[in-house]
Amino acid sequence: MALIKFEYNNQSWGIVRNQKCASTSVLSYVAQVLWNADPEEIQAYNTFKVRAPGVYIKKKYFEEYCDELAECDIRIALWRDPVDKFVSGFYHTMFAPSKAQDSLWRGEHNIVEFLHNFDHYMTSQTVRDHCETNTARLGNNKNFYTHVFEYTQSSAIADMLGAKTVNLRSSKPKPQLTSVQTQLIKGLMREDYINGWC
Repeated sequence: MALIKFEYNNQSWGIVRNQKCASTSVLSYVAQVLWNADPEEIQAYNTFKVRAPGVYIKKKYFEEYCDELAECDIRIALWRDPVDKFVSGFYHTMFAPSKAQDSLWRGEHNIVEFLHNFDHYMTSQTVRDHCETNTARLGNNKNFYTHVFEYTQSSAIADMLGAKTVNLRSSKPKPQLTSVQTQLIKGLMREDYINGWC
């Protein structure tokens, strides 16, 4: 969804905001070092726009920001198991309170219905932001990055920056997927398996 690009300790940093991969916590770490933000405060694009103009580069896909990222001394990717990322995206987009009045979200929402009507749901930018592949945000080559972390290792970024670690989102219980559902999701996330984001 964005490239977070900033200068710190005489180095240029680029961190890709890959939704459902501890990206909200990472925004907290960056805000702590840039303007001494409260570690427990949830950060967003609008906050960065006001407090640190130009840091949050709001572009959606790797191809749109890869040249700017390539200029950075430190390039960080956070990824998540493709099936787990997809299911977390499903929960975030289908059950977020702010979405309750949107016609796209009316009706019964379960993973079966979501998978059956996935093409329809993907017409929503919110669903695309949270349910697209790691590859869409990070590109197809891990070697492009100086640091690659699985999302549960996001505290390593806090350590690199000297920031306080946080956990700003609570996990929702995940459904028990059938083998058919798992295979359907793997098919939707196929490029991650091809590119090694798994």
